[in-house]
Amino acid sequence: MQNMQITTKRVDYSNPDDCRDLICMQSEYAKHEMGHDPPELQRLPEKLSEFPTAFSVLAYEKSLSGPIGLINCFFGFSTFKSRRLVNIHDVIVTETHRGNGVSAALLAAVEQIAVEHDCCRLTLEVYTDNTSARRAYQKFGFTRDPEHPDVDVWFLRKPLQ
Repeated sequence: MQNMQITTKRVDYSNPDDCRDLICMQSEYAKHEMGHDPPELQRLPEKLSEFPTAFSVLAYEKSLSGPIGLINCFFGFSTFKSRRLVNIHDVIVTETHRGNGVSAALLAAVEQIAVEHDCCRLTLEVYTDNTSARRAYQKFGFTRDPEHPDVDVWFLRKPLQ
C-alpha cells in the first residue's frame, strides 16, 4: 500500500457520520481485544461529547470510503509544568493498513491539537509485549521517562461498579 494518501479529521461528536466512523473503528478494536462489541459502544460518541476534555481524530485513505484509524485522547494537567497535557488513550489502525504511516498521521494531528492548546507533552501507555506499537511510538519521538529510563511503570486498575 505504498503512496497512501492519509487524511485526518477531528471528530465532531454531534456529526452522525463522524459518530458512525468512530463506532466502526472502536468496534474493530473491541472485537480484537475482547472478542465482541460491548453494548455501551453505541453510546460512546454521546458519552465522549459529555466529557469536556475528550477529543478524537479519525484517519482516512483517499481511495476508501471508511475510516482506517482512530485515536481517542483526553486533556490532562501536568502539576510539575503547570500546563495542560494530552493523554492518548486509544490508538486504533485497521489491520489491513498497519505499517503504512496511519498511526504517525494520527499522532501528528494530536500533536498539532496539543500545540494549539499550549500543552507541555503527550503521554500514553503501551503494553511491553506490543512491540509494533512501541516501535511506532518511538519512531514518532516518544521515549521512556528520561529521568527514570530503567524503571518499569505499572499500569494498575481497580474496577468499580
